[in-house]
Amino acid sequence: MARSDAPAPDDPRFVLPRRRLGSFHTIETVLLASTACLLAAVAWPIATGQFGADKAPPASQAQPPADHAAPAAAPTAAPTVAEQPTIQLALLLDTSSSMDGLIDQARTRLWNITNALDSATFKGGRPRLEVAVYEYGNDGISAEAGHIRLVVGFTSELDAVSRALFALSTGGGSEHAPQAIKRASDELEWRSGEGVLRVLYVAGNESFQQGPVAWTTALDGASERGVVVNTVFCGHDQDSDAALWQAVAARGRGRHFTIDHDARASEVATPFDEKIGALGVAINGTYLGYGDHGLDGVQNQMEQDNNSSRSGSSVSRGLSKAAGNYVNPSWDLVDAVTEGVVDLEKVADAELPLALQGLDKLGRESFVASRRAERAAIKAELAELRTKREAFLATAVESPAPASLDVAMITAITEQAQRAGFTLDRR
Repeated sequence: MARSDAPAPDDPRFVLPRRRLGSFHTIETVLLASTACLLAAVAWPIATGQFGADKAPPASQAQPPADHAAPAAAPTAAPTVAEQPTIQLALLLDTSSSMDGLIDQARTRLWNITNALDSATFKGGRPRLEVAVYEYGNDGISAEAGHIRLVVGFTSELDAVSRALFALSTGGGSEHAPQAIKRASDELEWRSGEGVLRVLYVAGNESFQQGPVAWTTALDGASERGVVVNTVFCGHDQDSDAALWQAVAARGRGRHFTIDHDARASEVATPFDEKIGALGVAINGTYLGYGDHGLDGVQNQMEQDNNSSRSGSSVSRGLSKAAGNYVNPSWDLVDAVTEGVVDLEKVADAELPLALQGLDKLGRESFVASRRAERAAIKAELAELRTKREAFLATAVESPAPASLDVAMITAITEQAQRAGFTLDRR
């Protein structure tokens, strides 16, 4: 539903998306071939004793021991060779009924995590950041799916990730963490090639070995794809379930952390926060919504500003808009032209913001260049304020912050990025 304070449809930053006609495909049925395939599909698992591997066992049946595999027959995504250095970060969140605090931390600390990666380079090149999110352990998701859902696949557009996190809710309690890891390893489009860091975080608070997939199988599958697995246990090191979470991280070549998922930490106030907040909103005026996603992109940018303000993370979000990781080429014309996603001369007039419609090639280029210059000026101000804010915080005396999701994620990815050949300043 559109927000009441959303921009009117004649806002020059965007045009309404055009409705597209669907297409219909004819399905051919070849009875003999289908019957033969069906018989083979049924007979082979029975003959080899593999039937039911992707089905969760009945509640009365014991879970498979950790040293025996019970893999799901999920399709495996082929790796894509990265065209530039890339950091891929997959976050698997337990959304069972006791995990509201964890979800709140993911929502409010997202910008801290992405800002911490802003200084990363690989052999002088700036990496692309891609984030994906799964939820698991929510009985609102079907048992056939293992109570696991892909919330958002790998994307470099962080507002889409923020919207997905704020849409999460908790409920239930069937936490199949190994199956969630296997799903993420098999389904996500992990990239390959030099200068690619593939990192997965799984966060939860119950026994790790639940569901039809053995934890060793899940971890070995992730390792085969070059994915580093980190664990975040929401509890205490003394808890009986903590030891297995630690073993999972060790087998996954990652780090293990325990956090207080119910801890609420607000941003430390500084004299620069008000100006950062104002510039974080002002920079929105440099975005030019275009095409089918322009309207939604502009509205969602404002919605995530509001979410950050209500949740106490507006300063970190404001600073994120000065960072290289905040890009929106799917709906912002400035980013799309900069990244070569669109040829400005070839974009149909109806796909352009109203202010650009009717302009020739030079007129379009001049208009986009002027918005890019305005954005660069605001980013420079934000970067200067960030430096001043960090200097202020370095001298401030504050009580130690509780262990939290963002601290765990930043600590792990800093070490793992450096191990993979990235240069990353710890701010």
